[in-house]
Amino acid sequence: MESNQSKQSRRGFIKKAAVGAALTSLPVKSVWATNSCSMSGQLSGNLSQTSGNTQPLCDTPILSGGRSHGFWYQGGQTLPGSNGNSIKNVFPQMGSNPSNTTKDCWRTMVATVRDTTKLGINSSLALELNVSTNITLTQAFQHHGNGSGILRQGATAYLNTYFELYNGIISSGSAAQSRMAAEEVANMVMNRMYLDSGWGTDSDLGYTNGYSKAPSSSFLFSGMNCSS
Repeated sequence: MESNQSKQSRRGFIKKAAVGAALTSLPVKSVWATNSCSMSGQLSGNLSQTSGNTQPLCDTPILSGGRSHGFWYQGGQTLPGSNGNSIKNVFPQMGSNPSNTTKDCWRTMVATVRDTTKLGINSSLALELNVSTNITLTQAFQHHGNGSGILRQGATAYLNTYFELYNGIISSGSAAQSRMAAEEVANMVMNRMYLDSGWGTDSDLGYTNGYSKAPSSSFLFSGMNCSS
């Protein structure tokens, strides 16, 4: 007779296989500027490869240039009134010597995006983590319990992509394009972390203290009225 431990192990494998299979249905939006294969392609390749498949498995894209959740939420750098210069270092578009009023304006801009934007988590993983598919980035940062680390890093990857910190990722042009790119990268990160508990270090996630490469004329900043 099958032991309870064996049953639980088998159920866990089936659940992870189901989430992995769901990756094959995620749309690939070609956000990568290089020839690197997408993480979703890499995982679906691992799950569906057959002896007749002659195509090599993709490598996990190398992420770099991002900031950690310590900047985007937990470190207080995006809170109005912060005395730190991290916001200026991440957004050089504000100029070399912005006033505290200007820096607070940019912090408010980040907080507004974070509070009002949905993470875009795929339904299969949302079900496994017992969260709503309508969860916002701020709610992902605040989540406690099962999957809290996955959601936190997914929200971080989203913001790194949306504000164009990650190197080699095409994301800007319009709000819709940036959201699509950010959702894809966030889902690749979250699914990879769910399927591979050994993946998800700061190095894996590209937290190398980069800065936003978006042009000052980008839609991201066009509606801002921050006086110096």
